[in-house]
Amino acid sequence: MRRRLLVDLVALPFDTRAQLMYQAQLDVFLTTLSSLMHATALLGSAGLTAREVFADLVGMVAATPSIIGAAGDLAAQLDAGEHPGHLSTATMMGATTDHIVAASESAGIDLALPRAVQSHYRRVIEDGRGGDNWTRILDAIRDR
Repeated sequence: MRRRLLVDLVALPFDTRAQLMYQAQLDVFLTTLSSLMHATALLGSAGLTAREVFADLVGMVAATPSIIGAAGDLAAQLDAGEHPGHLSTATMMGATTDHIVAASESAGIDLALPRAVQSHYRRVIEDGRGGDNWTRILDAIRDR
């Protein structure tokens, strides 16, 4: 029985793009794992155990495709450079990151991950694009 790979490398040209795809998938995977542990630590600072909260946190990860799918064909919008803010805005998401950073600081836990995410939204807002969709952070990430 053939094991399913994270990506069908046969479909990609045999060059650095296949390795880059693998690295990109690990980027998503590892940052997701870090965010799960950060959220667990945040809730743990309030006396909640991993056993009490982890299923809900993993459920959020599982729900993410349906949440971002609400924006229609997100990939096509990204390729076209379109970031309509009709469902959510960078300003709204940026305010959320501010709350996460403040809560993390109050809890005395590591701030590196939430501050990194916060910086993406702050750059978009500072560039006058706060009314655009949260996807506008792609430009902030690219322009670093």
